[in-house]
Amino acid sequence: MKLKKLNKIKLHTMTLVYGLPGTGKTSYINTLPGKTLIIDADRGLASVDSDTFNGDVAECDTYNDVLEALELGKDYDSIAIDHMTKVQELCYKEILQENKANKMLINHYGEASAKLKSLVDSLVDYAYEGKNILVIAQEKTINIEEEVDENIPAQITPNLMESVRSYLVASSRIVGHMEKVTKSKIVKGKKESKEVFQLRLAGNPIYSLKVTRKPNLEVPDVIPNPKWDIVVGLTDGTTQEKIAKKKQAQAEKGE
Repeated sequence: MKLKKLNKIKLHTMTLVYGLPGTGKTSYINTLPGKTLIIDADRGLASVDSDTFNGDVAECDTYNDVLEALELGKDYDSIAIDHMTKVQELCYKEILQENKANKMLINHYGEASAKLKSLVDSLVDYAYEGKNILVIAQEKTINIEEEVDENIPAQITPNLMESVRSYLVASSRIVGHMEKVTKSKIVKGKKESKEVFQLRLAGNPIYSLKVTRKPNLEVPDVIPNPKWDIVVGLTDGTTQEKIAKKKQAQAEKGE
């Protein structure tokens, strides 16, 4: 056991980003700093810029591949899991093969939960070592109303088994939902529209969202075209300071 002053505790920045396919989740990898290891279980890296990407890709066909790739993480500044929903499927497949079973049973799900939580623990350990950890997942909708027979809105959450989802959300410092929206404006009398990727971090209770931050720091509902340093900067106030300075400069210019 070690006793430390609170201001000496080093906080990690493990981030969980989830959403539908084609909403910019994988593109977010482009903004990770330093040498990056992508643990690719999905084979969907077309949106990663191969000309500027600094790092390596571990193509994983089995759950054991994922674990072996994770062991290599010590040599990288950033690690991205793309995506955790597929990693869970690979874990299920391995358990079925080991047990010579055709379908998952309750005891198999318990085994999968333990394995996947252990993987999350390894990611958290890396995060506390100062590495940038990005976990990507697909989304799913949970109709709680059907379970409790009350008028409760559906919840949109990472597509993972409940025990693993809760553990991953609790272990992450930032949890955001990636969206693709169409924004319009009038330019010289004509309507112009463009698609924008945005990371939702607050403001809508139907999503699983989280930003663990210093006290009294406000978090914007969404970050358009998000970048790693801007999102992580919300946890210590550096991004809020940049936003405030930008607003002040615009006010001084009369914009």
